[in-house]
Amino acid sequence: MILYKVTNLNYEIDTRVLFSNVSFEIKAESIYEIRGANGSGKSTLLKIIAGLIPCKEREINGENDNSVSYLGHKNGFVEEITLRDNFNISGLNINKKLFNEFGLSKFKNQKFFNLSYGEKRKAALLRVIASNSKTWILDEPFAGLDEESITALKKIFEQHLSKQGCIILANHQEVILGSNKIMLEKNA
Repeated sequence: MILYKVTNLNYEIDTRVLFSNVSFEIKAESIYEIRGANGSGKSTLLKIIAGLIPCKEREINGENDNSVSYLGHKNGFVEEITLRDNFNISGLNINKKLFNEFGLSKFKNQKFFNLSYGEKRKAALLRVIASNSKTWILDEPFAGLDEESITALKKIFEQHLSKQGCIILANHQEVILGSNKIMLEKNA
Protein backbone atom coordinates (compact mmCIF):
# COMPACT_ATOMS: atom_id res chain seq x y z
CA MET A 1 0.00 0.00 0.00
CA ILE A 2 1.34 3.44 -0.93
CA LEU A 3 1.38 5.76 2.10
CA TYR A 4 2.93 8.85 0.52
CA LYS A 5 3.60 10.00 -3.00
CA VAL A 6 5.74 13.00 -3.91
CA THR A 7 5.87 14.13 -7.54
CA ASN A 8 8.30 16.68 -9.01
CA LEU A 9 8.84 18.47 -5.73
CA ASN A 10 10.86 21.69 -5.84
CA TYR A 11 11.69 23.60 -2.68
CA GLU A 12 13.60 26.78 -2.02
CA ILE A 13 14.44 28.82 1.04
CA ASP A 14 15.18 32.54 0.66
CA THR A 15 15.55 32.20 -3.14
CA ARG A 16 18.07 29.33 -2.73
CA VAL A 17 16.92 26.11 -4.37
CA LEU A 18 17.22 23.38 -1.77
CA PHE A 19 16.16 20.53 -4.05
CA SER A 20 14.31 20.13 -7.33
CA ASN A 21 12.38 17.51 -9.28
CA VAL A 22 12.23 15.08 -6.35
CA SER A 23 9.76 12.22 -6.85
CA PHE A 24 9.18 9.02 -4.87
CA GLU A 25 6.57 6.72 -3.34
CA ILE A 26 6.64 5.41 0.22
CA LYS A 27 5.03 2.08 0.96
CA ALA A 28 4.14 0.26 4.17
CA GLU A 29 6.47 -2.39 5.58
CA SER A 30 9.54 -0.57 4.26
CA ILE A 31 12.32 1.68 5.48
CA TYR A 32 13.33 4.77 3.55
CA GLU A 33 16.54 6.71 4.04
CA ILE A 34 16.84 10.29 2.89
CA ARG A 35 20.53 10.72 2.24
CA GLY A 36 22.60 13.67 1.15
CA ALA A 37 25.22 16.16 2.24
CA ASN A 38 24.70 18.72 4.97
CA GLY A 39 22.41 21.43 3.65
CA SER A 40 20.88 19.26 0.93
CA GLY A 41 17.38 19.44 2.48
CA LYS A 42 17.02 16.13 4.32
CA SER A 43 15.32 17.65 7.38
CA THR A 44 13.11 19.85 5.22
CA LEU A 45 11.98 16.88 3.14
CA LEU A 46 11.10 14.97 6.32
CA LYS A 47 8.98 17.92 7.48
CA ILE A 48 7.22 17.98 4.11
CA ILE A 49 6.47 14.25 4.32
CA ALA A 50 5.22 14.68 7.91
CA GLY A 51 2.96 17.53 6.82
CA LEU A 52 4.73 20.13 8.95
CA ILE A 53 5.53 22.10 5.80
CA PRO A 54 2.50 22.31 3.47
CA CYS A 55 3.14 21.07 -0.04
CA LYS A 56 0.79 20.41 -2.96
CA GLU A 57 3.20 17.87 -4.49
CA ARG A 58 2.71 15.53 -1.51
CA GLU A 59 -0.16 13.06 -1.56
CA ILE A 60 -1.02 11.04 1.52
CA ASN A 61 -3.11 7.94 1.95
CA GLY A 62 -5.88 9.07 4.34
CA GLU A 63 -5.63 5.86 6.35
CA ASN A 64 -2.10 6.81 7.41
CA ASP A 65 -2.71 10.44 8.33
CA ASN A 66 -3.28 9.95 12.07
CA SER A 67 -0.74 7.19 12.61
CA VAL A 68 2.53 9.13 12.35
CA SER A 69 5.18 9.91 14.95
CA TYR A 70 7.76 12.55 14.05
CA LEU A 71 11.09 13.14 15.78
CA GLY A 72 13.14 16.09 14.56
CA HIS A 73 16.48 17.39 15.78
CA LYS A 74 14.93 18.62 19.01
CA ASN A 75 13.76 15.90 21.36
CA GLY A 76 10.49 17.56 22.36
CA PHE A 77 10.70 17.01 26.11
CA VAL A 78 10.18 19.48 28.95
CA GLU A 79 13.68 19.94 30.37
CA GLU A 80 12.60 20.87 33.93
CA ILE A 81 10.59 17.72 34.72
CA THR A 82 11.55 14.08 35.07
CA LEU A 83 11.76 11.59 32.27
CA ARG A 84 8.84 9.69 33.84
CA ASP A 85 6.73 12.88 33.97
CA ASN A 86 7.55 13.64 30.33
CA PHE A 87 6.18 10.24 29.34
CA ASN A 88 3.13 10.73 31.57
CA ILE A 89 2.19 14.09 30.03
CA SER A 90 2.48 12.47 26.60
CA GLY A 91 0.00 9.81 27.75
CA LEU A 92 2.59 7.08 27.26
CA ASN A 93 3.76 4.30 29.55
CA ILE A 94 7.40 3.57 30.23
CA ASN A 95 8.27 0.24 28.65
CA LYS A 96 10.55 -1.32 31.29
CA LYS A 97 12.15 -3.75 28.85
CA LEU A 98 13.07 -1.01 26.37
CA PHE A 99 14.23 1.36 29.11
CA ASN A 100 16.53 -1.41 30.38
CA GLU A 101 17.76 -2.20 26.88
CA PHE A 102 18.65 1.46 26.27
CA GLY A 103 20.16 1.93 29.75
CA LEU A 104 17.58 4.53 30.82
CA SER A 105 15.90 2.75 33.76
CA LYS A 106 18.08 4.47 36.34
CA PHE A 107 17.16 7.89 34.87
CA LYS A 108 13.35 7.65 35.01
CA ASN A 109 13.16 10.01 37.98
CA GLN A 110 15.90 12.38 36.80
CA LYS A 111 15.07 15.82 35.46
CA PHE A 112 15.46 15.76 31.70
CA PHE A 113 18.09 18.54 31.69
CA ASN A 114 20.41 16.27 33.75
CA LEU A 115 20.62 13.66 30.98
CA SER A 116 23.42 13.54 28.43
CA TYR A 117 22.75 14.25 24.75
CA GLY A 118 22.72 10.51 23.93
CA GLU A 119 20.42 9.68 26.85
CA LYS A 120 18.01 12.41 25.75
CA ARG A 121 18.03 11.08 22.19
CA LYS A 122 17.36 7.51 23.37
CA ALA A 123 14.43 8.75 25.48
CA ALA A 124 12.99 10.62 22.49
CA LEU A 125 13.29 7.51 20.33
CA LEU A 126 11.57 5.42 23.01
CA ARG A 127 8.68 7.90 23.00
CA VAL A 128 8.24 7.35 19.25
CA ILE A 129 8.37 3.58 19.74
CA ALA A 130 5.84 3.76 22.62
CA SER A 131 3.43 5.79 20.47
CA ASN A 132 2.39 2.67 18.50
CA SER A 133 2.20 4.78 15.35
CA LYS A 134 2.46 2.89 12.06
CA THR A 135 4.80 5.46 10.46
CA TRP A 136 7.91 6.79 12.17
CA ILE A 137 9.57 9.86 10.65
CA LEU A 138 12.98 10.35 12.25
CA ASP A 139 15.64 12.98 11.69
CA GLU A 140 19.11 11.51 12.30
CA PRO A 141 17.96 8.88 14.83
CA PHE A 142 21.48 7.47 15.35
CA ALA A 143 23.01 10.82 16.40
CA GLY A 144 24.54 10.58 19.86
CA LEU A 145 23.91 6.85 20.27
CA ASP A 146 26.53 4.31 21.31
CA GLU A 147 27.08 1.09 19.33
CA GLU A 148 24.93 -0.99 21.69
CA SER A 149 21.99 1.40 21.32
CA ILE A 150 22.41 1.54 17.54
CA THR A 151 22.23 -2.25 17.38
CA ALA A 152 19.13 -2.28 19.61
CA LEU A 153 17.47 0.44 17.51
CA LYS A 154 18.09 -1.44 14.26
CA LYS A 155 16.49 -4.52 15.81
CA ILE A 156 13.46 -2.43 16.83
CA PHE A 157 13.27 -1.09 13.27
CA GLU A 158 13.07 -4.67 11.95
CA GLN A 159 10.32 -5.54 14.43
CA HIS A 160 8.35 -2.42 13.48
CA LEU A 161 8.54 -3.26 9.78
CA SER A 162 7.37 -6.82 10.47
CA LYS A 163 4.22 -5.34 12.05
CA GLN A 164 3.35 -3.47 8.81
CA GLY A 165 5.12 -0.34 9.99
CA CYS A 166 7.01 2.19 7.90
CA ILE A 167 10.15 4.16 8.79
CA ILE A 168 11.33 7.28 6.99
CA LEU A 169 14.56 8.78 8.22
CA ALA A 170 17.27 11.24 7.37
CA ASN A 171 20.56 9.47 7.80
CA HIS A 172 24.19 9.92 6.95
CA GLN A 173 25.76 7.80 9.67
CA GLU A 174 24.71 4.18 9.74
CA VAL A 175 24.28 1.65 6.96
CA ILE A 176 20.79 0.18 6.95
CA LEU A 177 20.67 -2.97 4.87
CA GLY A 178 17.65 -3.34 2.62
CA SER A 179 16.54 0.27 2.90
CA ASN A 180 15.18 2.33 0.03
CA LYS A 181 17.30 5.41 -0.64
CA ILE A 182 16.00 8.87 -1.50
CA MET A 183 19.10 10.78 -2.57
CA LEU A 184 19.30 14.55 -2.37
CA GLU A 185 22.07 16.54 -4.01
CA LYS A 186 23.24 19.79 -2.51
CA ASN A 187 22.34 22.66 -4.85
CA ALA A 188 24.71 25.61 -5.03
